[in-house]
Amino acid sequence: MSARPTVSAVLIVKNEEAVLDDCLASVAWADEVVVYDTGSTDATVEIARRHTHVVVEGYWDDDFGGARNRAMAHATGDWVLVLDADEVVVGDPEQFRANLGRDGVVAHTMVVRNLTDAPDLPLGLAPNETGVAGTRVFRRELHTWIGMLHEQPVLIETGVAAVPQRPASGIEIRHSGYLHAVVTAKDKGRRNVEIARAQVEAARAKGDARELELHRVDLARSLMLNGQNDAAIAEAEELLAEGFGWSRHVVLLARAIYAATRAAGDDEATDRWLDLWEEHDDNPAFALATRAQVLAARGDAAGALAAVERIPTTTVNSFGERLDRSSVITTELWAHARTGDHRRAVLAGLEAIRQGVAPGATAGLVRLLGADGCRRLLAAMPDDLWRQYVTWCAMDTTAEARTFLGWMHDVRPGDPAVLAGAALLAPTLSLEEAAEWSARIRTSGAAAQCPLVLIAADPQADPRQRALAGALAYSAYGDERGLAGLEDALAHVRAEDEAELLAELQIVAPGLVGAAA
Repeated sequence: MSARPTVSAVLIVKNEEAVLDDCLASVAWADEVVVYDTGSTDATVEIARRHTHVVVEGYWDDDFGGARNRAMAHATGDWVLVLDADEVVVGDPEQFRANLGRDGVVAHTMVVRNLTDAPDLPLGLAPNETGVAGTRVFRRELHTWIGMLHEQPVLIETGVAAVPQRPASGIEIRHSGYLHAVVTAKDKGRRNVEIARAQVEAARAKGDARELELHRVDLARSLMLNGQNDAAIAEAEELLAEGFGWSRHVVLLARAIYAATRAAGDDEATDRWLDLWEEHDDNPAFALATRAQVLAARGDAAGALAAVERIPTTTVNSFGERLDRSSVITTELWAHARTGDHRRAVLAGLEAIRQGVAPGATAGLVRLLGADGCRRLLAAMPDDLWRQYVTWCAMDTTAEARTFLGWMHDVRPGDPAVLAGAALLAPTLSLEEAAEWSARIRTSGAAAQCPLVLIAADPQADPRQRALAGALAYSAYGDERGLAGLEDALAHVRAEDEAELLAELQIVAPGLVGAAA
């Protein structure tokens, strides 16, 4: 593999003109983009050719693994980045590239955030953006695909997935396949509208009032799924004006139409349909939970809190659906914090932890609860939830995540998972952060994971950062690996940066430069 690893973004596509342009634009930084088309009849191929010269007009044989293997056969990069057309890559590609293959791994997991049309909630663990991790990056020459459905990349030599796998850093994938607009683009919505219209006409011909009302509700919901929000709202309002005969139909419709009115920016209509849902449902808790989330998305903390406080601990509605108040715990925590009740915000977080629920994303918790509040939550966390937060921190490159990880160390000094997470974050750390974590890690006897040494030894890192990290590792700990990294880094420093770097080295490690030069 070359010193600077090359990356091939590889996709299989069919009739993706609605989303492909954004997807391919998001990987313009890749060394190569391979698009394997399985029989598009829209503008997919033309769009692909605007972004890459490697566009293969292939075929489909009901085998996802086979199609991915045929696509990968046209790739030449050291690493393959697997994407679907309804996904986009966000983040820092250079940081991503710099960490490929670290510690000898041949495959990396990546966070895929699935976006939906649910309300956008403040603490980041909302139903509109769920994150899952999967193998999306791997060494091309070592892997093949297996599985006709739910396919996965495995090692050619063993036929199983590579172990261990490290999270890829720097970038993540945003998947929009669950958004109504994308469902529409894939034609699922149009099919459902046609079926619903036929059912309405059949019920009207039969003269069955109950069946007709139900199928008109289905039609409004299908129109919304098809992205026809205005038509869906019009059908719903017409039904409302005529008067409903059955409360259950009101609930079915309100559960969907509130989202259409919200997408249209009509807060008054949204509130009216939420009122109808609450009024006609034999168990209003579900409408209250939705109302709390909608109000939170508007920034109305007092209103959200009022709705949350009316939800029982556990309840089941007439549809057989179960609702636990813990499902809106992040909204409750945020609302208490925003209304100035820091104590109750922390108590809400502690209750979430007691129920095994994550109380919120790290960035939101840092901003809302501060050091003392977050440490109280961390002190109460069981091991499984603790490890989950370590993983989130290690896969996140934000300053808040690094701060949260530091507080985790304060609560459990020397915790191996926390120290390993900090080592994984080494490429993202400032020199000051790297020095602080190196002291913590070395105190725990894990010198091999010293971030200063990891930075100094990283040929993809900035030479100045490498040199300074190596100098600190050697002067503070006598670590010869730091000196070796310093020597190598000095050979790669740009001439115009040498004077400034030497001055910095004299500050962090007086007298060392002459020995290393």
